[in-house]
Formats: sequence, structure tokens, C-alpha cells
Amino acid sequence: MGISVIEKNAALREKIVPSRGFSLANLLKKADLFHRIVSKLSRTAPLRTGSVTVVIPALNEAGNLEKLFAQICIAFDELGVTFPVLVVDDGSTDESPEILAQLSEKYSFLTVVRHSQCRGVAAVWQTALSHVKTTWIFWGQADLESDPATDIPALLRAYRPGVVAISGWRQQRGDGKSQASHLANRACQHAFGLQIHDMNWIKLVRKDALEGLPIELITHRYLLAVLAGLGHPVVEVATPWHPRFSGVSKFGKKRLLTSGRDFLRVLVWFYLTRSVGQHLQSMGNLQPGLKKRLLKFGSSGIPVEPPTFSVEFRFFPVRDNR
Repeated sequence: MGISVIEKNAALREKIVPSRGFSLANLLKKADLFHRIVSKLSRTAPLRTGSVTVVIPALNEAGNLEKLFAQICIAFDELGVTFPVLVVDDGSTDESPEILAQLSEKYSFLTVVRHSQCRGVAAVWQTALSHVKTTWIFWGQADLESDPATDIPALLRAYRPGVVAISGWRQQRGDGKSQASHLANRACQHAFGLQIHDMNWIKLVRKDALEGLPIELITHRYLLAVLAGLGHPVVEVATPWHPRFSGVSKFGKKRLLTSGRDFLRVLVWFYLTRSVGQHLQSMGNLQPGLKKRLLKFGSSGIPVEPPTFSVEFRFFPVRDNR
């Protein structure tokens, strides 16, 4: 029996346009694959080459610098990428400038910016922001109490889509400053509603989240608290603490008093900003130019979402610096 015209046409259509390519199941599979690829890329966004700048503040840390960069290179080798590194020398009076000059010749990824005199950590942040061109900033330490070989990968791998800041949380701390830090952290928890254990430590932050914030007022101490209070998701990762490798700590009674003064200033600024922002939201007929100027005065806006918080526990052996 011969094949009918209808059967021939059906066979021809199937040959030209295979039905399996347009099946619902196939489309769903492709959509799922696309979602997984995008999700994977977004989870590893800070790991892409050039997307992070490692910023190191340094003040009279000559004895730590060579070992610091050896540890940074270990981190880069483990991650399989090399990020730019920016060292801001805040007016060192020891051999740090000479050592940094030698290191910048050795490592092409290193840039050094030097302040003519000590201006403080807030000024270091401002200098860093004016030089960093990447999406993310990793804020490290030159004293090797934070080991970049483990801490840089730990914070980068803790990234989740939507997160704007990742904080390190010192484990087994033994520098004698934990009580003062505990009091400061508790005050921030009550004031800003974020249960982070270690506000003033290493951190990975999106640069655009800092735009418009008065860094000279907030300073590095309360940066994460303010970001969380403004509704930005923050993640905390447990990281090992190590004894200072060389040199002396810059912490003292004067810094403790400065921290208390800064906390009160930030608190007043934050609640004033929130109050101004809430009024602006209700002033729909306000002229755009005036509203823009007022919003600029109010810095970066109002907390319109509850703070987001999560903790990822990771435990590492304590390095022996002896």
C-alpha cells in the first residue's frame, strides 16, 4: 500500500522542524540549565579576575610586608586568579616606604599610595575609594593577624547573590582587645539591628554600596553596621586570628575614646538620615531639584528593608608565627 499525501506531508514537517526541539520538557530543561549557569556565575562574581582590589592599610609595618605578600600570593595561587593590590601607606616613619618600593618592582599587581603624614584609617578608606576601579574591595590587615592565604579565599567563597558585604569574624582571639570590641559590637547590634560579631575586621564590600556615604564620619568601624541598617544584606564568616607577626599594635586608650565619639556621631547621622528620608518619601510634589539636594544631604537613603544576616562557620588551625 502506498503512502498517502497526508503522511508524506507529516513526515516532511517532522524532518524540517523536529518536534523534540520545541517540546515543553526540552524548553524547561534549557531554562533550568541557563538558570544554573547564571546562578553559578553570579555566585562566583567576585572571583573573576580584576573584579576585586585587595586594599591594605599600612603604618610602620616594615617587618610584616614581605611575609604579607608571600601569603597574598598563596591566596592568588589557590584561587587561580591575581587581583590588584593597593597598599595605602599612612605616613610610615620606618623602612616601610623603601620595602614597598622594592615589592612594587617585584609584583606587577601592586600599587602603593603614600600619605605624607598619618591621617587615620578613614582617610585611608577615602584614598582607597579614589583609586580602586573594581567592583569589590577586600579590606585586609598588614599586621598578619589576618592571614590573607586563608582569609581572602574564605571571604570570596562566602559570596551569595545580592550580598553587598562579607565580614570576617575573629576566632580564638588573644590580643587583649576582645572586651572592648565586644562592647562596641553589642552597641552596634542594638543601634543598627544587625547581629554581627566583629564589626571592625577584614571585610569584602561592593564599592558602589559605599558611594554617597560619608566615609569620614562613618569610618571603617561602623561601615558594616550602617550598610546593614540601610537594608543591605551582610554575611559573616568565621576566620582564624593570629598573633601579630612583627611590630606593635596601634590600639590604645585614645583610640577607644575616639571609637566611642565616632559611634555617637554615626548614630546621630544615621537616625537623622532615616528621618529626613522618610519625610522625603511622603513629599511627592517636592520639586525634583530640591528633593535631589535633600537626598544628597541625607546621604544614601533610608532602611526600607529589614537587615539580612547569616553566619558561615569555618575553622582553621592557628598559625605559629614563632
